[in-house]
Amino acid sequence: MAKACIPWYPTIFPEKCDGCAAYGKPRCVEYCPNGVFAFIDGKAVVANPHKCVSGCAACEPLCHKKAITFPKPQFVFTPIKTEEKGLLRKTTCKNCGKVFWTNRESDLCFDCEGKR
Repeated sequence: MAKACIPWYPTIFPEKCDGCAAYGKPRCVEYCPNGVFAFIDGKAVVANPHKCVSGCAACEPLCHKKAITFPKPQFVFTPIKTEEKGLLRKTTCKNCGKVFWTNRESDLCFDCEGKR
């Protein structure tokens, strides 16, 4: 699946953020190894959005006030033909009639193929 190109960085709702007062220091600022957050005027802020790793949302569950959100992932579905990727397909053995799953070109089950 191809991921749609969307900017990826957190948003902090300042009305919800309390700077993790109960913990003594903001957990998101302490946690993020990329320096995305900063602590300004008693609240966490997104200071370096370009440093956020695309797809990472590890800091979101750390926020006890649910003040951190990320863009919702958007995916574009591109159907793949089974013959292109060797995906499993359900078929019937042309020798014994047994129904089986395979990713091979042969329409013989493993039992009948072994009897050749």
